[in-house]
Amino acid sequence: HCDDDLVRFWKSANNEKAVLTTYLSDINDSIDPVTHESKHKSRPIMCQSDYEGNGEYKHLRHGQQPEGIAMITGQPTLEPFWAAGFSFARGHFTMQVPYDQYLPMVFQGEEISIGLRGFTYGYDYYTPEKGVCFHMYAIKTNASVRKKVPLFWENGKMYSGVGMRSMRRLNSLIGMDAFPREDWLTNEEESYGLGKIRDSQTFFDVFGIHSETHSVEHHLCKFVGKPMMKEFLPALREDKMGIDYSKISYRFHDPDVKKTKATQK
Repeated sequence: HCDDDLVRFWKSANNEKAVLTTYLSDINDSIDPVTHESKHKSRPIMCQSDYEGNGEYKHLRHGQQPEGIAMITGQPTLEPFWAAGFSFARGHFTMQVPYDQYLPMVFQGEEISIGLRGFTYGYDYYTPEKGVCFHMYAIKTNASVRKKVPLFWENGKMYSGVGMRSMRRLNSLIGMDAFPREDWLTNEEESYGLGKIRDSQTFFDVFGIHSETHSVEHHLCKFVGKPMMKEFLPALREDKMGIDYSKISYRFHDPDVKKTKATQK
């Protein structure tokens, strides 16, 4: 009944711009072999991200996400990031925030591209109340099967330099970096760029991302969950068309960073 569960979870957000998304849990021991029902009462939540790569390939990538029992019941849990492997929303999400067809040879980086673009179009990301979909990861029990799956980067040598131009375009369009326009493909940039409901700097400020220094505030997982729901949900627009971030003054700063003597003074 995963389809019924997902529709129910989406409706419980009471938000037309809601997108259910998260890094899925492993399929091993997740589905009852008799009833075929999910055995999970917990779910992962998207809250960990950091910069990865070097030079022009540097991009924001989400890491392994924590899983736990939902602290909020009767509705999905609000979170800041979008996951490519699982995304459930009304069809207008893919119409307004389509995959950029001018990013050949890009694997890592697509998630912050779609996620940030979706944020600026007014969409909000949630993790379902419990796990209902799962993924076959490359752990020992699945290793032999996964080895047989073709990977797109096997053809990387045929397209030398293509991935670099794509990453320049990706980061330039979402404002996470700036490269000379002659160094990347500018086709249809308005169709695959940022929206006008919210600005990208609001996203960076609220969730502790510093694009100018390629760094992030860590331990965001201490905020995402029950505290975040309390802070943000009252700002949901009356017409249920997304959260109004103009009413949110919260800015995440890592609570675990030790203060210097100068700061303490």
